[in-house]
Amino acid sequence: MSPEPESKPWWQTLSGLLTAGAAIITAVTGLLVAVHQTGCLDRSPKSATVSDSRPQPTGEKTQPVEAQGAASHPAASAPSSRLLTLPEMSQVRMGDSIIYKLLSARVEPYAPEKVALRLKVRMTNNGNYPANFWSSSFRLLVDGALLAPTNLLDEILASNSSKDGDVEFVVPASVTTVGLQMGDVGEGKGTIELNLQRP
Repeated sequence: MSPEPESKPWWQTLSGLLTAGAAIITAVTGLLVAVHQTGCLDRSPKSATVSDSRPQPTGEKTQPVEAQGAASHPAASAPSSRLLTLPEMSQVRMGDSIIYKLLSARVEPYAPEKVALRLKVRMTNNGNYPANFWSSSFRLLVDGALLAPTNLLDEILASNSSKDGDVEFVVPASVTTVGLQMGDVGEGKGTIELNLQRP
């Protein structure tokens, strides 16, 4: 009587390996489908709009929240840019050789409740020596106080020549008139009156 062949474990047979492989593939596929349905593998860009699910009160219109500052009160903001009308006397002579002439004046928005006064001035040096053309030669009388320019003008003007420069001041938007000093500046010195309001 011949001995019976020994039975092999299932993982050592071809049919057992095929069955195990099919089971693994089925399990992995099911896992991937489940993970995909939960959205974990979704790489599409998210929409930027998010719907607001909060209930809105009925019978009332929702009002936008206004930003603080000048944007919430357009009437209180600085006026738009405009040229000012120059007075008839817009020239100052210093001694025999230096002349300052106001060429133009413009008011521009600067900040909430403030405006910038931008002046174009010309200095003429008829003397025999160079002279300073700088911010120290200009002051603005505002409500009894003298203000220095906010920009820096610092040039040397050669003898017998002229040069134009910009001088800027920042003043409250509520100011109506100011006094410009050129050349001889300081308390009690003469001024050129400028009307900052619309004509």
